[in-house]
Amino acid sequence: MELKFNYSQDIINLQTKYSLFKRVVNIVFSLTIEDGFDKDLMTKAINELVKRNDCLRIRFFKQGKETLQTIDAERKINNIPVVKFESASAMEKFINRFRKKATNAFKGRVLEPVYATNPSGEDMVIFKISHFVADTYGIGVLVNDLMGVYNALKNGTELPAAPGSFETVLKKDNEYRADEAATQKDLEFFKDYYENRHKQHPTYCGIHGDASDRWLKYKKKGMFSLPYLMVRCDTKGYRFVIPAAISRMAQKWCEANEITMTSFFFYTCAIAASLRNGREPHQLPLELLNCRGALADRKAAGTKVQSLSIYTTVDYERSFNENIAAFYADQTELYRHTRLTYLEVENMQHKLWNYSMLSQITNFCFSFIPMETPKGVKMQVHSNGKGALVAYMALMLDVKTDEIQVNYDVQTKMVTPEQLVEFQNCYIHVIETVLASPTTKLSEIL
Repeated sequence: MELKFNYSQDIINLQTKYSLFKRVVNIVFSLTIEDGFDKDLMTKAINELVKRNDCLRIRFFKQGKETLQTIDAERKINNIPVVKFESASAMEKFINRFRKKATNAFKGRVLEPVYATNPSGEDMVIFKISHFVADTYGIGVLVNDLMGVYNALKNGTELPAAPGSFETVLKKDNEYRADEAATQKDLEFFKDYYENRHKQHPTYCGIHGDASDRWLKYKKKGMFSLPYLMVRCDTKGYRFVIPAAISRMAQKWCEANEITMTSFFFYTCAIAASLRNGREPHQLPLELLNCRGALADRKAAGTKVQSLSIYTTVDYERSFNENIAAFYADQTELYRHTRLTYLEVENMQHKLWNYSMLSQITNFCFSFIPMETPKGVKMQVHSNGKGALVAYMALMLDVKTDEIQVNYDVQTKMVTPEQLVEFQNCYIHVIETVLASPTTKLSEIL
């Protein structure tokens, strides 16, 4: 059966049109299981996962110039490779090779597992999944479902309830977008948003650098973009932890001020980036990725987070509370208008600024996703290896411990390891400082 893309998949049209699926398409993630696992039982669990999550049975195909998808009734994964790593460098080399070999979503190969033993002797399952069918949000759903199924098979208990059907999500979303009158209102809103409210060129260059950062030369020359999606850029993964104590303080503040955790951590990130660049007053419209409202409630693994460009400014003569209140109001209004596709919004930006979020030099993406990783299981999202983004920052909140694992992927040509550490320290400093003095002017505390 032919199934059109829903709006959270819309970027696939561009990726398939320009053959970008050969590059930024695979997500590699791993599960390190403290007590080890039975490989035969895990293979049964993985196949049960494929059976329970219809997004893992998606197959893409071309119909003229249009890319469509179908969901196969059955699919099975057999002969899962087994590897052992003697060193961290051997493991890194393997993951790099594994990532570069494209999953063939047009033949239905969207998930590839490998059983491994890491240099510490721990058992791992390494997965490569097509970005066409899942992102970090969807991976979180899959991980929790897989471990629930594995433990049920191991203990001989009833299987947990399966996640929602992605096919159902597709149909509902396409019905939602079929409301032409509502879509026209959304179009008018975005036209006003970009042409009247935020018509100034975003001139913020460099995520981690300072006022002398070599990338500011593009700003001085008036060059606001480079076609980064069309070139191969080396990226490297970097990870750090936001301690549970800081996370709990942030949760308490968010609850008291009725601001989402996503907004809090996003905006503090924007402040940290601004500080690292000499308090540059105009922030580029960072791409905020999150699961909003009904999306998060669906719990369908194939559901991808939606994104909108949020034009973010930092006014140092106002308090943190005043800054984030204005940002949150703007963001909330934006999120009421979700019927336009990602590319329709891109097109509006391109006409106005002669650039788009897909081709700018300073493209930076951010996501905040609560996770409930099973006890004794450590999940890690590995670097994309070849990326179109200057930086991708995924904050994954462990809802049991309140610790936040920050998975960070950056372009090595634009960001040095020293800048990463400096930015990490700056980010945590900003969070602690604004929580301690949320009503004091930023210029007085930062």
